[in-house]
Amino acid sequence: MAKVYDLTKVDQPIIAIDEETFIGYIDVRYSLTVPFLNRIDGLSVGIVLMNPSKANLDISDGTVNKLIDFFYDYQIDGHRIKEITICNVLSVYASNTISAKTQIRALHEANVLDRVQKLNEAKLAVTMKDKRLIVLGWGKPEVKTIPSLFYYKEVLRIVDLLSILHKEELYVFDIKNAISTFTEHGDPRHAGRSVTLNDLKKISVSELFGLG
Repeated sequence: MAKVYDLTKVDQPIIAIDEETFIGYIDVRYSLTVPFLNRIDGLSVGIVLMNPSKANLDISDGTVNKLIDFFYDYQIDGHRIKEITICNVLSVYASNTISAKTQIRALHEANVLDRVQKLNEAKLAVTMKDKRLIVLGWGKPEVKTIPSLFYYKEVLRIVDLLSILHKEELYVFDIKNAISTFTEHGDPRHAGRSVTLNDLKKISVSELFGLG
């Protein structure tokens, strides 16, 4: 069953989405901005996840709803959040990484994959420009799904960009019962699945590379 937006928290009519379709059937989403109800003033937060799942203008999904619940109540130096904008390492819509891999291969075979990913990077740079803080939460694809070298090439593009534009505003999720800030592979922990979001933790670029 499709998830719905919580209309006690979300101003659904002004949700903004940047998406398009490639090779006739593969939908990509560059960004999704969810404004909170009755909050003209407040701070904007940017979030970088792995890839879009189902959320669009009309329906939400489990991860997006979790982020809405968390940031609706979150405050930074006494200031509330007025909106969240979600971007992704990979822009293809897919509810799991096996499906994402299939669509990525199709884009590659059609010779448009690099263009899609470069557009994703360029749009992410513009979208994240005026955010008060950037939260990294892309996680790591399951084994034998999205190829690691391809995935981390795209991660590195985004890290290089954010380390220049937002070096002092980078955060990751503090996950309840997690034994460390990052995964065993060194990735920022993903906000989805069955995790509980406790807080945010500010990080440095060196920590992101495992050197801090």
